[in-house]
Amino acid sequence: MSVWRRFDGHGFPSLVTTNVDGRRKLFCSTPAVKLLLQVISEVRHEWRFKLLAFVVMPDHVHLVIAVPPGLAVGRVMRLIKGRFSNRYNRISRSQGSLWQERYHERALRSEHELVVAIEYVHANPIKAGLASQAESFPWSSANSACETDLDSFLG
Repeated sequence: MSVWRRFDGHGFPSLVTTNVDGRRKLFCSTPAVKLLLQVISEVRHEWRFKLLAFVVMPDHVHLVIAVPPGLAVGRVMRLIKGRFSNRYNRISRSQGSLWQERYHERALRSEHELVVAIEYVHANPIKAGLASQAESFPWSSANSACETDLDSFLG
């Protein structure tokens, strides 16, 4: 097995993608999505990272986040994935891994890359045939009912 090194502290926002183990469609369930969004919100407020965009797809999640100095993206992902797994397993009276072990992260090194990443995240439900417009997908920051830190990050 190869060793993957992450270069934390780069200071740029990141596009992060994490998949459900076995690409199982865990997030076809509204309670599961709501639980994940609650966990993301809790971790966001506790660790003060910025959530710039997101989408929860049936079998994976895309986040655009900006972490403060001294906080690693890996720490944020461990907290979100671990806390969600513990609660979901307790509620559903199940056990075992819910997530693939690894996640993909890409630093967004320019405003253009940030805009492209957010557009990619918001277009995911359209590409998957889950929505005709990004704004109509309920589990995405493209939907005005979903809160992010994008305005304060850009302001």
